[in-house]
Amino acid sequence: MDELLAIFCPDWELPAIMEGAHQYHRNEVKRYQLGEATAQDPAVTRQHVGLLTQAAVHDQCRSGIRQLIQPLVTACGHRQIQAAIIDYMRTGSNREKVGASMAWYFARPGLQYASMGDLRRGVPAEESKAALEALTDLRNDYRSACLSAFLACEDPQTRQDLSLELSLAPADYPAELRNSHEKARLIIEADPERYHRLLERCTHTSPPT
Repeated sequence: MDELLAIFCPDWELPAIMEGAHQYHRNEVKRYQLGEATAQDPAVTRQHVGLLTQAAVHDQCRSGIRQLIQPLVTACGHRQIQAAIIDYMRTGSNREKVGASMAWYFARPGLQYASMGDLRRGVPAEESKAALEALTDLRNDYRSACLSAFLACEDPQTRQDLSLELSLAPADYPAELRNSHEKARLIIEADPERYHRLLERCTHTSPPT
């Protein structure tokens, strides 16, 4: 992050009041400054998209990472940033894969609604729906990459974090991944305490039988 701050705002200095603060809080200040600078200069952001994406997936703050991802999406588009995140999920370290899962949430286009009535009915604006559907191929690639990362991971905490990106519904995966999906499902259901967040989410979202 310091390298990027030197590029985007070379005259900026960490406020003196933060010098004795915990590293986590110093990073919060640095992230905010970098996010503001990248949002104000999309052209330079595009020039350093690789470094910025790397900084994002190394950030490890589920809420703060938004400050780095949103300027990237604005400057480069959802498709380019999502593709970069998928690459990290496929080939990154455990830490990078967890960071990629955090970044993915903010790299998706949000659905927009023309009115509160449409929102209550769950009917998004057509343009908004089309933007999301245009990225279906990348959403499928991301799901597949997360499934592979989960099965390949041997670190319990990382595997638990990655499980939050999975679905227990076989229909969410292509036929060639059904065997892998079944392996993941058995791992998850065999350890309900560790994977309770995923199991609870899937229970709440499952249609009534």
